[in-house]
Amino acid sequence: MGMSVGEAARASGVPRAAQLEIASVDGFDRIIGRDGGLRETVDRARRLTRIDTPLLMQGETGVGKEVFARAIHAGGPNLKAPFVALNCGGLPRELLASELFGYVEGAFTGARRSGMIGKIEGASGGTLFLDEIAQMPMDLQPYLLRVLEGGEMYPLGSARPRRVQFRLISACNQPLRDEVSAGRFRNDLFYRISGTTLTIPCLRERLQDIRALVERFSCDVADRHQQPPKVFSGEVLSAFERYTWPGNVRELRNVVEGMVLLSEGHVVGLDTLPVELRLEAAARCEATEARARSVPQLHPPGLGQWEREAISAAIRQRQGNLTRAAKDLGIARSTLYLKLKRHALDPFLSEIRLEALS
Repeated sequence: MGMSVGEAARASGVPRAAQLEIASVDGFDRIIGRDGGLRETVDRARRLTRIDTPLLMQGETGVGKEVFARAIHAGGPNLKAPFVALNCGGLPRELLASELFGYVEGAFTGARRSGMIGKIEGASGGTLFLDEIAQMPMDLQPYLLRVLEGGEMYPLGSARPRRVQFRLISACNQPLRDEVSAGRFRNDLFYRISGTTLTIPCLRERLQDIRALVERFSCDVADRHQQPPKVFSGEVLSAFERYTWPGNVRELRNVVEGMVLLSEGHVVGLDTLPVELRLEAAARCEATEARARSVPQLHPPGLGQWEREAISAAIRQRQGNLTRAAKDLGIARSTLYLKLKRHALDPFLSEIRLEALS
């Protein structure tokens, strides 16, 4: 029997990070995770590669919106066409205008002699990715709307239009409709850029993916710095799963890289864990232990007894409603599902739900 793809890669000396991608057929195979919500998002994104309409992606900062945008572009019919990205946040109005539309020679003081091609024109034939589009100044929004509706743009200082054709993928870290309601984003532009939508789940909603992500990022760091890959201890991984990750996947990647580089041994331990992770993990643990002490013992003593008791009490109090139980426990529903399996509480859940129906 022949070797699998992974075995062949290891036998050939391919780095571990590359092994994880060796069977990839498109950019979506770079998106790590088995969470049901994430896989549904990936499946929807794959279908959107075949639809050449503006796409609006929403998700918290750091969830990987540009990763999805590049995968959608790579999965489309114009793989070799340009993919041009621009973050609209934090740029002064004048700089953002020149970055978007470009300018001709003499357009303003300090302009380059040869002028500059803007991101819109540079993306013609391919994909333009505008991140943090909610932060685009109101007075620039009509110009973008005109480009999308007419397929023409005017570089700053030019009276001659230039034809452009591109797919627009926009992204924001908050519900853009709320910005429309608040009067900070044009209603007509909102409907023009949101022909299709995609919402990317945050990391705290798919904590079961953390271990696979940590392995991937650790291998990436090892490859970049030409050192053997390191293993993260169980204590560190548990601390990761108790943290809320406000910076999402980007924050996890940065934390993993810092810990790998600071760790002296083969195993990455708690000694390199950032202070903010230690504090939050400890606080969540103490809160859960306090809840566990306030309920009667439901199961025989064993490993993780306090966690099992807290989960059982929350499920009983909410009559088997896992959404409310997860909220009481301060964890994501997907994490609660994982812990139900870990503590073999599925029969208990069924029992509680039958009691609620009787």
